[in-house]
Amino acid sequence: ITIVRGQDFPPYHFLDKDNREQGFVIDIIRQAAKMTKIRVRFEQFPWSRCLKRVKSGQADAMMNLFKTPERETFLYFHDNIIAQETNSFFVRSSSTAAWNGDFTSISSLKLGTIRNYSYGKAFDQFTFPLKYKLETEQELIKSLDHKRGDIIIGNKLTLQIQLNHMKLDSHIRMLAPDVSSEPLYIGFSMAGGHEALSEKFSENLNR
Repeated sequence: ITIVRGQDFPPYHFLDKDNREQGFVIDIIRQAAKMTKIRVRFEQFPWSRCLKRVKSGQADAMMNLFKTPERETFLYFHDNIIAQETNSFFVRSSSTAAWNGDFTSISSLKLGTIRNYSYGKAFDQFTFPLKYKLETEQELIKSLDHKRGDIIIGNKLTLQIQLNHMKLDSHIRMLAPDVSSEPLYIGFSMAGGHEALSEKFSENLNR
């Protein structure tokens, strides 16, 4: 089966120097696939295109997803939890922005997000008047560093790794408290007719 994934998301999933898929989520999926007696092939696309491909049945499954009501209209989730994701806000080191756990405290700031991402139910349901959308975490980080935005949101572990890799960890800092912490799933395509596969995969993931 073909599993689509978005941009590299270390340490969850990424390409190594030899262009091979690595990461602890890749290892979890490969082990569950082996137990399910299926072969998996990973394909990488921008996040929005991944969603389109799995929705149309061009891909069999998509990894590293929050479960949302909208996604449940075209994906089978069952109990296919592959990891936990914690999201946090990040600002420039010189910023005086204050985040106290109430979204109204940062609603006047220009906020960068990834197009078609979910950051948890509470965040998704709040209306941020100055929200802008980009395609990758690297683009978000650059937009913040170049002062095109005031604040960004992302996986706290992945963004810290990418900030270090981009040598911008002294330019940008993380705010507390965390925004959300929810399970990440692998979702199987309804258009591909994969309900039984999703259920079997879930059984093997949880063994």
